[in-house]
Amino acid sequence: MYEGLFLIDNTHANTEWDNVVKHIQDILQKNGAEILKTEKWGEKKLAYKVKGHKRGTYLLIHFNAKNSAIVTIRRDFQLSDYIIRFLIVKDDKIEDLSQIGAVAPVAEKDVDKIPEIPVVDLLEESNVSVKVAEEA
Repeated sequence: MYEGLFLIDNTHANTEWDNVVKHIQDILQKNGAEILKTEKWGEKKLAYKVKGHKRGTYLLIHFNAKNSAIVTIRRDFQLSDYIIRFLIVKDDKIEDLSQIGAVAPVAEKDVDKIPEIPVVDLLEESNVSVKVAEEA
């Protein structure tokens, strides 16, 4: 499982967003990758100029691919006119994107089993330990 973050040229992103996304997805699919999730992060002002650009649009894509295909995928992205910069990282932590953010609800009968967090009054004298250096 991999995660790809793409910084896309704003002129292309504003005028032909669907073509840019399709171009990136085509490169991934051509190299045997399975696209799991695509998310547009929007346009941002860059902290410094990157290849002469002051602004860019971010796109995040989660995909499955063979390790051997990543080298070819990176080369194809470097040759793309749409992409200013990109980062591809291996994501071992996420097993299934459908379960991200899913939290199992707690049944009413199990509410009593949740441990209480003790409240500590930091201003109370018994909770403060002060070491005083003895003068010789």
